[in-house]
Amino acid sequence: MENGKPRVLAVGTPLPATGGGGLRVLRSLTEYVKHFDTSLVLPWDPWNDKELIKSSAADLRRLENLGVKIVGYSRAPRLLSTLDRLTGLRLVNVATQLAPWLVRVEVPRVGWDAVVALHETWDAVHTGSILAHETGAPSMVLLHDPPFYGSRERFLNIVRALLLWRELGKTSTLGSIAEKVEAVAYLVSLNPVRRCRFAEALRRYKLVVGVTRATAVEMGGEWEDKMYCLNPGVTLDPGDVQLISRVKAEVRERKDYIVFGGRPVADKGLAEALIVFKALSKRYAGLKLVVTGRVRPRVKWRLGLMVRRLGLEGRVVFTGFVPREERFRVVASARLMLYPSHVDAFSLAVLESLHLGTPVVAYGIPAIQIHFKGAPGVSVVDEWDLEAMAAEAANILDGRFESPQPPRLKTWDEIMGEEVSLIYRLLKE
Repeated sequence: MENGKPRVLAVGTPLPATGGGGLRVLRSLTEYVKHFDTSLVLPWDPWNDKELIKSSAADLRRLENLGVKIVGYSRAPRLLSTLDRLTGLRLVNVATQLAPWLVRVEVPRVGWDAVVALHETWDAVHTGSILAHETGAPSMVLLHDPPFYGSRERFLNIVRALLLWRELGKTSTLGSIAEKVEAVAYLVSLNPVRRCRFAEALRRYKLVVGVTRATAVEMGGEWEDKMYCLNPGVTLDPGDVQLISRVKAEVRERKDYIVFGGRPVADKGLAEALIVFKALSKRYAGLKLVVTGRVRPRVKWRLGLMVRRLGLEGRVVFTGFVPREERFRVVASARLMLYPSHVDAFSLAVLESLHLGTPVVAYGIPAIQIHFKGAPGVSVVDEWDLEAMAAEAANILDGRFESPQPPRLKTWDEIMGEEVSLIYRLLKE
Protein backbone atom coordinates (compact mmCIF):
# COMPACT_ATOMS: atom_id res chain seq x y z
CA MET A 1 0.00 0.00 0.00
CA GLU A 2 0.99 3.63 -0.54
CA ASN A 3 -0.52 6.49 1.47
CA GLY A 4 -2.86 3.93 3.00
CA LYS A 5 -4.34 3.03 -0.40
CA PRO A 6 -4.08 -0.43 -2.01
CA ARG A 7 -1.87 -0.59 -5.10
CA VAL A 8 -4.05 -1.47 -8.11
CA LEU A 9 -2.44 -2.14 -11.48
CA ALA A 10 -4.98 -1.58 -14.27
CA VAL A 11 -4.67 -2.64 -17.90
CA GLY A 12 -6.64 -0.82 -20.56
CA THR A 13 -6.90 1.77 -23.29
CA PRO A 14 -8.69 4.79 -21.78
CA LEU A 15 -9.26 6.54 -25.09
CA PRO A 16 -12.82 7.67 -25.97
CA ALA A 17 -11.76 7.98 -29.63
CA THR A 18 -11.70 4.16 -29.82
CA GLY A 19 -15.42 4.01 -29.01
CA GLY A 20 -17.65 3.25 -26.03
CA GLY A 21 -15.19 0.74 -24.60
CA GLY A 22 -12.42 3.32 -24.35
CA LEU A 23 -14.81 5.76 -22.71
CA ARG A 24 -15.81 3.08 -20.19
CA VAL A 25 -12.15 2.41 -19.31
CA LEU A 26 -11.62 6.12 -18.74
CA ARG A 27 -14.65 6.21 -16.46
CA SER A 28 -13.35 3.29 -14.36
CA LEU A 29 -9.86 4.76 -13.93
CA THR A 30 -11.27 8.16 -12.98
CA GLU A 31 -13.16 6.45 -10.15
CA TYR A 32 -10.39 4.03 -9.10
CA VAL A 33 -7.92 6.81 -8.34
CA LYS A 34 -10.29 8.07 -5.60
CA HIS A 35 -9.95 4.75 -3.74
CA PHE A 36 -6.68 3.15 -4.82
CA ASP A 37 -3.08 3.99 -5.67
CA THR A 38 -3.80 3.41 -9.35
CA SER A 39 -1.24 2.61 -12.02
CA LEU A 40 -1.90 1.86 -15.69
CA VAL A 41 -0.35 -0.49 -18.23
CA LEU A 42 -1.19 0.27 -21.86
CA PRO A 43 -1.81 -2.79 -24.06
CA TRP A 44 -0.31 -2.96 -27.53
CA ASP A 45 -3.19 -2.72 -29.98
CA PRO A 46 -4.14 0.99 -30.33
CA TRP A 47 -0.60 2.31 -30.58
CA ASN A 48 -0.14 1.45 -34.26
CA ASP A 49 -2.63 4.21 -35.08
CA LYS A 50 -0.66 7.48 -35.02
CA GLU A 51 -3.79 9.56 -35.57
CA LEU A 52 -5.40 7.92 -32.56
CA ILE A 53 -2.36 8.55 -30.36
CA LYS A 54 -2.23 12.21 -31.38
CA SER A 55 -5.95 12.76 -30.77
CA SER A 56 -5.82 11.03 -27.37
CA ALA A 57 -2.89 12.85 -25.73
CA ALA A 58 -5.23 15.11 -23.76
CA ASP A 59 -7.10 12.12 -22.28
CA LEU A 60 -3.85 10.57 -21.03
CA ARG A 61 -2.67 13.89 -19.56
CA ARG A 62 -6.02 14.26 -17.78
CA LEU A 63 -5.59 10.84 -16.16
CA GLU A 64 -2.07 11.66 -15.04
CA ASN A 65 -3.28 14.94 -13.57
CA LEU A 66 -5.90 13.00 -11.60
CA GLY A 67 -3.15 10.76 -10.16
CA VAL A 68 -3.18 7.72 -12.45
CA LYS A 69 0.44 6.72 -13.11
CA ILE A 70 1.23 5.21 -16.53
CA VAL A 71 3.92 2.71 -15.57
CA GLY A 72 4.22 0.24 -18.43
CA TYR A 73 3.05 -1.30 -21.67
CA SER A 74 2.83 -4.59 -23.48
CA ARG A 75 4.41 -5.18 -26.87
CA ALA A 76 4.59 -7.72 -29.65
CA PRO A 77 7.57 -8.23 -32.00
CA ARG A 78 8.28 -5.02 -33.92
CA LEU A 79 8.01 -6.74 -37.31
CA LEU A 80 4.44 -7.82 -36.58
CA SER A 81 3.53 -4.33 -35.40
CA THR A 82 4.98 -2.81 -38.57
CA LEU A 83 3.10 -5.24 -40.82
CA ASP A 84 -0.05 -4.55 -38.79
CA ARG A 85 0.27 -0.82 -39.35
CA LEU A 86 1.02 -1.18 -43.08
CA THR A 87 -1.67 -3.74 -43.95
CA GLY A 88 -4.44 -3.05 -41.42
CA LEU A 89 -4.92 -6.83 -41.09
CA ARG A 90 -4.50 -6.98 -37.28
CA LEU A 91 -1.69 -9.50 -37.65
CA VAL A 92 -0.45 -8.91 -34.10
CA ASN A 93 -3.71 -10.20 -32.61
CA VAL A 94 -3.74 -13.24 -34.90
CA ALA A 95 -0.10 -14.09 -34.24
CA THR A 96 -0.33 -13.62 -30.47
CA GLN A 97 -3.43 -15.78 -30.23
CA LEU A 98 -1.60 -18.53 -32.10
CA ALA A 99 1.57 -17.90 -30.07
CA PRO A 100 0.73 -16.01 -26.83
CA TRP A 101 4.35 -16.17 -25.65
CA LEU A 102 5.32 -13.55 -28.26
CA VAL A 103 3.98 -10.81 -25.98
CA ARG A 104 6.27 -9.03 -23.53
CA VAL A 105 5.07 -6.77 -20.72
CA GLU A 106 7.30 -3.98 -19.44
CA VAL A 107 6.28 -2.92 -15.94
CA PRO A 108 8.09 -2.18 -12.64
CA ARG A 109 8.39 -5.21 -10.38
CA VAL A 110 6.84 -3.73 -7.27
CA GLY A 111 4.25 -5.19 -4.94
CA TRP A 112 0.81 -4.88 -6.54
CA ASP A 113 -2.22 -5.65 -4.41
CA ALA A 114 -4.51 -6.34 -7.38
CA VAL A 115 -4.49 -6.48 -11.18
CA VAL A 116 -7.56 -5.30 -13.08
CA ALA A 117 -7.99 -5.61 -16.86
CA LEU A 118 -10.58 -3.22 -18.25
CA HIS A 119 -11.63 -4.49 -21.65
CA GLU A 120 -12.53 -7.64 -23.55
CA THR A 121 -10.02 -6.98 -26.34
CA TRP A 122 -7.31 -9.61 -26.69
CA ASP A 123 -4.48 -7.18 -25.98
CA ALA A 124 -6.02 -6.11 -22.65
CA VAL A 125 -7.17 -9.59 -21.52
CA HIS A 126 -3.87 -11.28 -22.44
CA THR A 127 -1.70 -8.51 -20.96
CA GLY A 128 -3.69 -8.63 -17.73
CA SER A 129 -3.48 -12.41 -17.51
CA ILE A 130 0.31 -12.26 -17.92
CA LEU A 131 0.55 -9.70 -15.11
CA ALA A 132 -1.78 -11.75 -12.90
CA HIS A 133 0.41 -14.80 -13.42
CA GLU A 134 3.74 -12.99 -12.98
CA THR A 135 2.78 -10.91 -9.94
CA GLY A 136 0.62 -13.47 -8.16
CA ALA A 137 -1.75 -10.64 -7.23
CA PRO A 138 -5.51 -11.32 -7.14
CA SER A 139 -6.96 -10.29 -10.47
CA MET A 140 -10.19 -9.20 -12.11
CA VAL A 141 -11.20 -8.63 -15.72
CA LEU A 142 -14.12 -6.45 -16.80
CA LEU A 143 -15.61 -7.55 -20.12
CA HIS A 144 -17.70 -5.08 -22.11
CA ASP A 145 -18.63 -6.95 -25.29
CA PRO A 146 -18.25 -10.75 -25.42
CA PRO A 147 -14.71 -11.70 -26.49
CA PHE A 148 -16.17 -14.75 -28.29
CA TYR A 149 -19.57 -16.22 -29.09
CA GLY A 150 -20.82 -19.50 -27.72
CA SER A 151 -23.63 -19.67 -30.27
CA ARG A 152 -22.60 -20.89 -33.72
CA GLU A 153 -25.64 -19.13 -35.20
CA ARG A 154 -24.64 -15.79 -33.72
CA PHE A 155 -21.07 -16.20 -34.92
CA LEU A 156 -22.19 -17.09 -38.45
CA ASN A 157 -24.51 -14.07 -38.55
CA ILE A 158 -21.46 -11.88 -37.95
CA VAL A 159 -19.52 -13.71 -40.68
CA ARG A 160 -22.47 -13.19 -43.01
CA ALA A 161 -22.43 -9.45 -42.28
CA LEU A 162 -18.75 -9.29 -43.20
CA LEU A 163 -19.39 -11.18 -46.45
CA LEU A 164 -22.19 -8.80 -47.42
CA TRP A 165 -19.89 -5.87 -46.70
CA ARG A 166 -17.28 -7.37 -49.04
CA GLU A 167 -19.88 -8.10 -51.72
CA LEU A 168 -21.40 -4.62 -51.80
CA GLY A 169 -17.99 -2.97 -51.71
CA LYS A 170 -16.29 -5.19 -54.26
CA THR A 171 -14.17 -3.74 -57.05
CA SER A 172 -14.36 -6.87 -59.22
CA THR A 173 -15.99 -10.31 -59.14
CA LEU A 174 -12.65 -12.06 -58.82
CA GLY A 175 -11.53 -9.69 -56.10
CA SER A 176 -14.79 -10.21 -54.21
CA ILE A 177 -14.42 -13.99 -54.32
CA ALA A 178 -10.86 -13.78 -53.07
CA GLU A 179 -11.86 -11.42 -50.25
CA LYS A 180 -14.74 -13.65 -49.20
CA VAL A 181 -12.60 -16.79 -49.15
CA GLU A 182 -9.98 -14.95 -47.12
CA ALA A 183 -12.58 -13.59 -44.68
CA VAL A 184 -14.33 -16.92 -44.11
CA ALA A 185 -11.07 -18.85 -43.79
CA TYR A 186 -9.73 -16.30 -41.33
CA LEU A 187 -12.84 -16.16 -39.15
CA VAL A 188 -13.83 -19.83 -39.17
CA SER A 189 -10.31 -21.17 -38.69
CA LEU A 190 -9.34 -18.65 -36.04
CA ASN A 191 -12.57 -18.83 -34.01
CA PRO A 192 -11.73 -22.12 -32.20
CA VAL A 193 -8.23 -20.81 -31.45
CA ARG A 194 -9.66 -17.49 -30.28
CA ARG A 195 -12.15 -19.18 -27.94
CA CYS A 196 -9.45 -21.45 -26.55
CA ARG A 197 -6.94 -18.65 -25.95
CA PHE A 198 -9.49 -16.34 -24.37
CA ALA A 199 -10.74 -19.14 -22.11
CA GLU A 200 -7.16 -19.91 -21.02
CA ALA A 201 -6.52 -16.23 -20.27
CA LEU A 202 -9.84 -15.67 -18.48
CA ARG A 203 -9.31 -18.67 -16.20
CA ARG A 204 -6.19 -16.95 -14.83
CA TYR A 205 -8.40 -14.25 -13.30
CA LYS A 206 -9.89 -14.65 -9.85
CA LEU A 207 -13.00 -12.72 -10.91
CA VAL A 208 -14.56 -12.33 -14.37
CA VAL A 209 -17.08 -9.48 -14.56
CA GLY A 210 -19.49 -8.61 -17.38
CA VAL A 211 -20.68 -5.06 -17.94
CA THR A 212 -24.08 -6.62 -18.69
CA ARG A 213 -25.71 -10.05 -18.56
CA ALA A 214 -25.75 -10.02 -22.36
CA THR A 215 -21.97 -10.54 -22.30
CA ALA A 216 -22.30 -13.78 -20.35
CA VAL A 217 -25.27 -14.95 -22.44
CA GLU A 218 -23.32 -14.42 -25.67
CA MET A 219 -20.31 -16.32 -24.34
CA GLY A 220 -22.52 -19.17 -23.16
CA GLY A 221 -21.43 -22.39 -21.50
CA GLU A 222 -19.55 -22.15 -18.20
CA TRP A 223 -19.36 -18.35 -18.36
CA GLU A 224 -23.06 -17.77 -17.72
CA ASP A 225 -22.56 -19.26 -14.25
CA LYS A 226 -19.02 -18.05 -13.57
CA MET A 227 -19.39 -14.36 -14.37
CA TYR A 228 -20.55 -11.58 -12.10
CA CYS A 229 -22.66 -9.17 -14.17
CA LEU A 230 -23.25 -5.51 -13.34
CA ASN A 231 -26.29 -5.54 -15.63
CA PRO A 232 -25.82 -2.94 -16.84
CA GLY A 233 -22.55 -1.39 -15.79
CA VAL A 234 -23.04 1.55 -18.10
CA THR A 235 -25.42 4.50 -18.33
CA LEU A 236 -25.45 8.10 -19.53
CA ASP A 237 -23.15 10.64 -17.94
CA PRO A 238 -24.97 13.37 -15.98
CA GLY A 239 -23.46 15.91 -18.37
CA ASP A 240 -24.84 13.99 -21.34
CA VAL A 241 -28.29 13.84 -19.74
CA GLN A 242 -28.26 17.63 -19.37
CA LEU A 243 -26.96 18.10 -22.91
CA ILE A 244 -29.59 15.73 -24.31
CA SER A 245 -32.36 17.60 -22.48
CA ARG A 246 -31.13 20.91 -23.90
CA VAL A 247 -30.76 19.58 -27.43
CA LYS A 248 -34.17 17.93 -27.30
CA ALA A 249 -35.76 21.22 -26.20
CA GLU A 250 -34.00 23.16 -28.96
CA VAL A 251 -34.91 20.81 -31.82
CA ARG A 252 -38.30 22.04 -33.00
CA GLU A 253 -39.04 19.61 -35.82
CA ARG A 254 -37.90 16.39 -37.39
CA LYS A 255 -36.00 16.54 -40.66
CA ASP A 256 -36.54 14.21 -43.59
CA TYR A 257 -33.85 11.68 -42.80
CA ILE A 258 -33.22 8.58 -40.73
CA VAL A 259 -29.99 7.96 -38.86
CA PHE A 260 -27.80 4.87 -38.67
CA GLY A 261 -27.14 4.08 -35.00
CA GLY A 262 -23.80 2.30 -35.06
CA ARG A 263 -20.26 2.90 -36.22
CA PRO A 264 -19.83 2.60 -40.02
CA VAL A 265 -18.46 -0.96 -39.92
CA ALA A 266 -19.62 -4.39 -41.07
CA ASP A 267 -20.63 -6.00 -37.77
CA LYS A 268 -22.74 -2.98 -36.82
CA GLY A 269 -24.90 -3.77 -39.85
CA LEU A 270 -24.23 -0.76 -42.07
CA ALA A 271 -24.57 -2.82 -45.27
CA GLU A 272 -27.96 -4.11 -44.09
CA ALA A 273 -29.03 -0.57 -43.18
CA LEU A 274 -28.22 0.55 -46.72
CA ILE A 275 -30.36 -2.25 -48.16
CA VAL A 276 -33.25 -1.42 -45.82
CA PHE A 277 -32.92 2.24 -46.72
CA LYS A 278 -33.01 1.42 -50.43
CA ALA A 279 -36.40 -0.24 -49.92
CA LEU A 280 -37.63 2.79 -47.96
CA SER A 281 -36.26 5.28 -50.49
CA LYS A 282 -38.60 3.93 -53.17
CA ARG A 283 -41.61 4.82 -51.05
CA TYR A 284 -40.43 8.01 -49.36
CA ALA A 285 -39.13 10.50 -51.90
CA GLY A 286 -36.59 12.90 -50.46
CA LEU A 287 -35.80 10.73 -47.45
CA LYS A 288 -32.08 10.46 -46.66
CA LEU A 289 -29.88 8.23 -44.49
CA VAL A 290 -27.29 9.92 -42.27
CA VAL A 291 -24.26 7.95 -41.03
CA THR A 292 -21.96 9.46 -38.40
CA GLY A 293 -18.57 8.26 -37.22
CA ARG A 294 -14.89 8.39 -38.13
CA VAL A 295 -14.13 6.54 -41.39
CA ARG A 296 -10.65 5.75 -42.68
CA PRO A 297 -10.00 6.78 -46.31
CA ARG A 298 -9.95 3.24 -47.71
CA VAL A 299 -13.19 2.41 -45.91
CA LYS A 300 -14.81 5.63 -47.15
CA TRP A 301 -13.90 4.60 -50.69
CA ARG A 302 -15.56 1.20 -50.17
CA LEU A 303 -18.65 2.85 -48.73
CA GLY A 304 -18.89 5.00 -51.83
CA LEU A 305 -18.92 1.85 -53.94
CA MET A 306 -21.73 0.40 -51.84
CA VAL A 307 -23.86 3.53 -52.22
CA ARG A 308 -23.35 3.64 -55.99
CA ARG A 309 -24.01 -0.07 -56.38
CA LEU A 310 -27.35 0.32 -54.60
CA GLY A 311 -28.28 3.38 -56.63
CA LEU A 312 -28.40 5.66 -53.58
CA GLU A 313 -26.20 8.51 -54.79
CA GLY A 314 -27.27 11.74 -53.15
CA ARG A 315 -29.46 9.91 -50.62
CA VAL A 316 -26.78 8.84 -48.10
CA VAL A 317 -24.74 11.34 -46.07
CA PHE A 318 -21.50 10.35 -44.31
CA THR A 319 -20.70 13.08 -41.79
CA GLY A 320 -17.41 11.69 -40.49
CA PHE A 321 -16.61 12.31 -36.84
CA VAL A 322 -18.94 14.78 -35.11
CA PRO A 323 -18.76 16.06 -31.50
CA ARG A 324 -21.26 14.59 -29.05
CA GLU A 325 -23.56 17.61 -29.05
CA GLU A 326 -23.76 17.55 -32.83
CA ARG A 327 -24.35 13.80 -32.76
CA PHE A 328 -27.26 14.35 -30.36
CA ARG A 329 -28.69 17.00 -32.70
CA VAL A 330 -28.45 14.61 -35.64
CA VAL A 331 -30.34 11.91 -33.71
CA ALA A 332 -32.89 14.32 -32.22
CA SER A 333 -33.74 15.66 -35.68
CA ALA A 334 -34.05 12.21 -37.29
CA ARG A 335 -37.38 10.51 -37.90
CA LEU A 336 -36.00 7.19 -36.64
CA MET A 337 -32.81 5.25 -35.95
CA LEU A 338 -31.89 2.04 -37.78
CA TYR A 339 -29.78 -0.23 -35.58
CA PRO A 340 -29.15 -3.59 -37.29
CA SER A 341 -26.11 -4.31 -35.11
CA HIS A 342 -24.86 -7.87 -34.67
CA VAL A 343 -22.52 -7.01 -31.79
CA ASP A 344 -23.18 -5.25 -28.50
CA ALA A 345 -23.41 -5.76 -24.77
CA PHE A 346 -25.38 -2.60 -24.09
CA SER A 347 -26.24 0.02 -26.69
CA LEU A 348 -25.68 3.59 -25.60
CA ALA A 349 -26.79 4.63 -29.10
CA VAL A 350 -30.24 3.16 -28.50
CA LEU A 351 -30.43 4.64 -25.00
CA GLU A 352 -29.47 8.10 -26.29
CA SER A 353 -32.00 7.85 -29.10
CA LEU A 354 -34.82 7.06 -26.65
CA HIS A 355 -33.82 9.98 -24.41
CA LEU A 356 -33.91 12.22 -27.50
CA GLY A 357 -37.39 10.99 -28.42
CA THR A 358 -36.30 9.20 -31.61
CA PRO A 359 -37.77 5.69 -32.15
CA VAL A 360 -35.46 2.78 -32.97
CA VAL A 361 -35.68 -0.36 -35.11
CA ALA A 362 -33.06 -2.92 -34.00
CA TYR A 363 -32.04 -6.54 -34.34
CA GLY A 364 -33.10 -8.66 -31.40
CA ILE A 365 -29.63 -9.69 -30.25
CA PRO A 366 -29.26 -10.41 -26.49
CA ALA A 367 -28.09 -6.85 -25.71
CA ILE A 368 -31.34 -5.46 -27.13
CA GLN A 369 -33.61 -8.23 -25.85
CA ILE A 370 -32.34 -7.97 -22.28
CA HIS A 371 -32.28 -4.20 -21.93
CA PHE A 372 -34.70 -2.71 -24.47
CA LYS A 373 -37.29 -5.22 -25.63
CA GLY A 374 -40.70 -3.91 -24.67
CA ALA A 375 -39.44 -0.36 -24.14
CA PRO A 376 -41.79 2.15 -25.80
CA GLY A 377 -40.28 3.36 -29.06
CA VAL A 378 -38.14 0.27 -29.71
CA SER A 379 -39.14 -2.15 -32.49
CA VAL A 380 -37.25 -5.46 -32.49
CA VAL A 381 -36.82 -7.79 -35.48
CA ASP A 382 -34.86 -11.00 -36.03
CA GLU A 383 -31.31 -10.78 -37.30
CA TRP A 384 -31.25 -10.56 -41.10
CA ASP A 385 -35.00 -10.03 -41.44
CA LEU A 386 -34.48 -6.93 -43.57
CA GLU A 387 -38.04 -7.00 -44.86
CA ALA A 388 -39.39 -6.83 -41.30
CA MET A 389 -36.96 -4.03 -40.47
CA ALA A 390 -38.13 -2.03 -43.47
CA ALA A 391 -41.78 -2.65 -42.53
CA GLU A 392 -41.22 -1.48 -38.94
CA ALA A 393 -39.37 1.58 -40.18
CA ALA A 394 -42.23 2.37 -42.56
CA ASN A 395 -44.71 2.15 -39.68
CA ILE A 396 -42.66 4.75 -37.79
CA LEU A 397 -42.34 7.00 -40.83
CA ASP A 398 -46.13 6.83 -41.18
CA GLY A 399 -46.54 7.89 -37.54
CA ARG A 400 -47.51 4.50 -36.10
CA PHE A 401 -45.28 4.15 -33.05
CA GLU A 402 -45.26 4.60 -29.28
CA SER A 403 -43.64 7.70 -27.84
CA PRO A 404 -40.06 6.64 -26.95
CA GLN A 405 -39.35 6.13 -23.25
CA PRO A 406 -35.90 5.11 -22.00
CA PRO A 407 -35.65 2.32 -19.41
CA ARG A 408 -34.73 3.19 -15.82
CA LEU A 409 -31.10 2.40 -15.09
CA LYS A 410 -28.65 2.68 -12.23
CA THR A 411 -26.70 5.92 -11.87
CA TRP A 412 -22.97 6.10 -12.52
CA ASP A 413 -22.38 6.55 -8.77
CA GLU A 414 -24.24 3.28 -8.13
CA ILE A 415 -22.40 1.46 -10.93
CA MET A 416 -18.97 2.66 -9.85
CA GLY A 417 -19.75 1.89 -6.22
CA GLU A 418 -20.55 -1.70 -7.20
CA GLU A 419 -17.44 -2.00 -9.37
CA VAL A 420 -15.12 -0.62 -6.69
CA SER A 421 -16.70 -2.94 -4.11
CA LEU A 422 -15.71 -5.90 -6.29
CA ILE A 423 -12.07 -4.80 -6.16
CA TYR A 424 -12.24 -4.44 -2.39
CA ARG A 425 -13.72 -7.94 -2.25
CA LEU A 426 -10.85 -9.14 -4.42
CA LEU A 427 -8.30 -7.56 -2.08
CA LYS A 428 -9.70 -9.50 0.89
CA GLU A 429 -9.30 -12.91 -0.76
